[in-house]
Amino acid sequence: MAQTSARRVARQVSGGVLTAALLAACGGGEIFALLQIVTPLAGQWDAGGGETISFTAPTEDEQVFLSQLNVTANVGSVSGVCGASLDVPGTLDNGKLSLRLPGATAACLEGSFVDLRRFDAVAIGAQPARSYFNSRVDVRLQTGVWVSDNGQMTLKFEGPFSVDNNSSDLNNATGCDLSNTASKVRFTGTMTGFNTTTLARPTIAELRNAVDTALMFREVEFVGGATLKLLNATGQSLTLTRKPDPLGIPGTPCS
Repeated sequence: MAQTSARRVARQVSGGVLTAALLAACGGGEIFALLQIVTPLAGQWDAGGGETISFTAPTEDEQVFLSQLNVTANVGSVSGVCGASLDVPGTLDNGKLSLRLPGATAACLEGSFVDLRRFDAVAIGAQPARSYFNSRVDVRLQTGVWVSDNGQMTLKFEGPFSVDNNSSDLNNATGCDLSNTASKVRFTGTMTGFNTTTLARPTIAELRNAVDTALMFREVEFVGGATLKLLNATGQSLTLTRKPDPLGIPGTPCS
């Protein structure tokens, strides 16, 4: 083809989260799927040797809805990254982080979150490239409600708040299927943590009816702060997007 053109298609959903985009190139016939990255920031990010980052703003509940936001971080550094300062302002844009000291013209720390528990910082000035790791993932399943793309399924979780990497201990996942408000169904399961060997994301192997133990959902995968993927009892694959709870009331969803 003498001339190559491209079309970008994007769909914006609640909370300012861009859930999907397609770029089709006529010349090569290739299609690339771009998923907006929403990375939970809570906990401590540690590069070893006294190099740490912890985020103080925005709140954990705000973090898991947005892919673009202003952040504030406390930087601990024996080598002087960001002056080892508290309350360093910055921005997070689709997994790319940039921190800049007030009045500075250049970033003092920048890089990208390559998965849910790893941040790769690029070399800046005299500071070498490095990787920061988090020992857990702040899933906060209870924040908001999880709604399928077609709007026919709504799940509300009571937890867990966070899961340690490589661990399935005490990560009880409970909640309720609110798809039929006249017949709410409680479910229960267990979430495993991020697997640092296989890079498998936090996953609930099965969610079963809390009363009769009938299988309701399986392979419930925490893709990112705003996205869950799962299979229903018949094996149909569904994607759920985190949205603000219309009731705005935390606690037991089936009471």
